[in-house]
Amino acid sequence: MSLPRNLSDEEVIHIAKEKLSKGFKVAVAVVVRKEGSGPRDVGSKLLVCEGGEVYGTLGGGFFERHVVGEALKALAEGKPRIVRYSFTGRPIEGAVDTGLICGGVLEVFIDVLEPAQRVVIFGTGRVGKPLGDLLNFLGFKVVVADPNPELVSTDLYPYAVERAHIPVEQIEGKLPQLVMDGDVAFITHGEIEIDYKALKTLLKTNVKLVGLLGSKRKITEFVKRLLEEGVDKETIRRKFRGPIGIDIPADSPEEIAVSVAAELITLLKGGQVKTLNIVEEVLNRFNA
Repeated sequence: MSLPRNLSDEEVIHIAKEKLSKGFKVAVAVVVRKEGSGPRDVGSKLLVCEGGEVYGTLGGGFFERHVVGEALKALAEGKPRIVRYSFTGRPIEGAVDTGLICGGVLEVFIDVLEPAQRVVIFGTGRVGKPLGDLLNFLGFKVVVADPNPELVSTDLYPYAVERAHIPVEQIEGKLPQLVMDGDVAFITHGEIEIDYKALKTLLKTNVKLVGLLGSKRKITEFVKRLLEEGVDKETIRRKFRGPIGIDIPADSPEEIAVSVAAELITLLKGGQVKTLNIVEEVLNRFNA
């Protein structure tokens, strides 16, 4: 096992990008202020991944271990923080006493870098195309899939991180292979049996949520059918949303795409808007 070593800025960026590309969050701890003497200078960096891996060093010992612990807390909470450390050998208000006597005080800023949210769009027709374009513009990683190979071409989706032709008879086998843990999935195909097969398949994966485009009647029938076929009610409640989109007078495919994207942003950021989703209402109706 190699000893921790100082990282160049180039190495910091390279490792962070590699981890983020694989869907992992990364905390970057940077010494941002130094008064007097301390183990590292301003600008020194340490990377901590949510799996616990540590890259770089801030000098070792209690100080570094404490920074790593704070970085893991920041990753768990998804919030940055500033921690002050005393190297004076005496207590200083608002500072963590390291027990060292270098003579100074350091401040460490811990930032949390999160990978871009991946969104899988199954059905790349009238709504799927403007939805993909909009989500890409908003900074999401877009994955597209459709039974028609012409609708997932590089020309149509040059920005897509993955493009998949999935024949209807292969949905149950191939669609789960396209999905990563924590993905968001939208079903915008439109044909009832194809949409239902995609929905039931995606609910068995570790997606964050599955949003379905369709009428209230369609959502009601799908929920009823899922329950009759033994799909866990809590899984439906936790993952399924439909009709997907916020409640605005959307009419054109582009306007519907805006409605869907707006709900996604709201859900990811914990906001509150009036949505079209009736899944909870339907579940309660069948529970009565």
